[in-house]
Amino acid sequence: MLIELRKLKVIRALSEETSCYTAEIWIDGALAFLASNRGQGGADDYRQKGTLTEAEVDRWLKAHRTARTYQGIDLEPSLEHEIATLIDEAESVSALRRRLRTNIVTIEDGAVYAYPLKKRPAEPVIAAIRSKKPSAEILNGADEATLLKAARLILDADDTANASAPG
Repeated sequence: MLIELRKLKVIRALSEETSCYTAEIWIDGALAFLASNRGQGGADDYRQKGTLTEAEVDRWLKAHRTARTYQGIDLEPSLEHEIATLIDEAESVSALRRRLRTNIVTIEDGAVYAYPLKKRPAEPVIAAIRSKKPSAEILNGADEATLLKAARLILDADDTANASAPG
């Protein structure tokens, strides 16, 4: 089951306890739900548009996804958690794209690094990185799948840091 978010709009100014957003949820290439959250700590709202129900999607997710640890809490797979993950990934990819404007961003040994350009041309910085770290994967000019891979590495590092943080 391929679950995608389309027409995602996150309204940061209204996001208090949860992300305030609206989106379309597409499953296997068909519109399944219209989703939203008012950003005030409540659960997501889903309006069914396709043939699948939220309960059917939740059952499939429980059978095919593993629990995600967030801030030290194991979250059982559900549509709400899947959507939260997709929103996190989309926002992380957006942040990466912004960073790519003024930095050379790489994946090195399973971590994401940024090298500021400081008004220098990108080519010499990339050449210097490649000469010192030939296995580094340069994200500048990379495709969507590579940016998503980097976003997931960043989110996984954040989850790990939050899980081990005291308190």
